[in-house]
Amino acid sequence: MQRLVSVGLLCLLLSGCRSSRPMPPPLSPAVFSPDGTAIVFSMARGDRCFLYSADIATGAMKRLTKAMDGCETDPAFSPDGQMLAFMRAPRSGERSALVIAKIDGTAERILMSNKDDDLQPAFVPKSNLVLFLRSGAFEHYSPLVNNRRHKFDLFAVDLSSGTVKALTDKQYYEISQLSVSPDGTQVALSVYDDGGHFLILPLKNSQASVRSLQPTVPNAPTPQPIIYNALWFPDGRSLLFSAATQLHGESNYRYNVYRLDISSGAIDRLTDLTGTIEGLSLSADGKKAVLLHNGGYYLLDVNSYQLAPIPLRNFE
Repeated sequence: MQRLVSVGLLCLLLSGCRSSRPMPPPLSPAVFSPDGTAIVFSMARGDRCFLYSADIATGAMKRLTKAMDGCETDPAFSPDGQMLAFMRAPRSGERSALVIAKIDGTAERILMSNKDDDLQPAFVPKSNLVLFLRSGAFEHYSPLVNNRRHKFDLFAVDLSSGTVKALTDKQYYEISQLSVSPDGTQVALSVYDDGGHFLILPLKNSQASVRSLQPTVPNAPTPQPIIYNALWFPDGRSLLFSAATQLHGESNYRYNVYRLDISSGAIDRLTDLTGTIEGLSLSADGKKAVLLHNGGYYLLDVNSYQLAPIPLRNFE
């Protein structure tokens, strides 16, 4: 029962429930634009959802794509800031094609069809590869929870040839996030199977071993910590992540943002929040993060720990 309760909590948190197929939430986890002045996200209306950008300073919004129907999710920018990858399904809840476009949404081409259940594209620096996750099952393990994606593995597709390669064959129970290291040599996976942990997988050195990290923050729930949304800092030596805590006497969890030094294991808490964190992204320079917190976007200064809301305005 403990595992079922923990999995149910994760369903509410893992990147805005990206792993589920019901009606999408109004706002998805956001990512930074290449220059760091805007955030890009998916906004849903009914069973349709499209990509928007919002200027951080003003909140002014604009559509990035021209699609008239369907559901667009999981935006990701290339390291050089020239390309945008995202997923597009005929409608919410259906399998998505992996689409590549210019950063303004033009010159689209389908890199992967919607034959399989794919999500979360991520460019690999200094290569011609795009990584993505693939779910092998849509099911539930208890009458207490809804059907969800399970049995995840990591794949890569070559931008030029379209060649697809499986990088894992583990059928992980849940993966909430994949993040490629700045030098393109490793990927961090936020995995939940027998508890939450982060896997560091080599991308270029087949002889390197896989590392498993399970940082435990003070007052973490027991017996297994709830940790997710691991993201590489530009230094390649630390991770930003989200985690739950439960203070003595409280019935609800608190969710906050932390920084982990991989070598020493030192953990710094960067926020002091109550409520949920449904999404987390880091700017290219590692100085800012954007949170989807309690249904709205917040900008976090990673160095000063200052947190400010990003109001969305001028919705078309």
